[in-house]
Amino acid sequence: MKKFLNNIENYFMAFGLAVMTFITVTNVISRKFLGLSISFLEELTTTTFILVSLLGSAQVAKKGGHLGLSALTDLLPKKYQKYIAIITWAVAAFFSYYLIRYGFAMVQSEIRMNMRTPALGWPEWWFGMYVPIGGVFIFIRFTQWIIDVLRQSKEAE
Repeated sequence: MKKFLNNIENYFMAFGLAVMTFITVTNVISRKFLGLSISFLEELTTTTFILVSLLGSAQVAKKGGHLGLSALTDLLPKKYQKYIAIITWAVAAFFSYYLIRYGFAMVQSEIRMNMRTPALGWPEWWFGMYVPIGGVFIFIRFTQWIIDVLRQSKEAE
């Protein structure tokens, strides 16, 4: 169970990418042979892309593979590198907070205005929930990363 929870983003991303690939191939074949574009399939691909992108960001954060300027931080003494990592975590936490806060505000607005997707007519908030969910995952994974960095720093001392 721990292995599943530790890699849950991978499972959702794999499923999402499989769905996106199937939808895109189906739409291309439909356009080529039937001359029809299936617009509701494009809606699903676009919204799934948002979820996959946010979960991918969380997965990379867990491994410490996020964008950074390591050329400068590698020049610092080891004891100062952990402070840069803490600053990085703080910025990521701030970003996650805003993804969650404004993601929920967006979802509440979509519910209040009864917004629907253009082609399918599904409630927009179903897909809008991807933003705060992604923010939660990003925060959790950055927090796991900083704990690992601090643990390694303590062991090195």
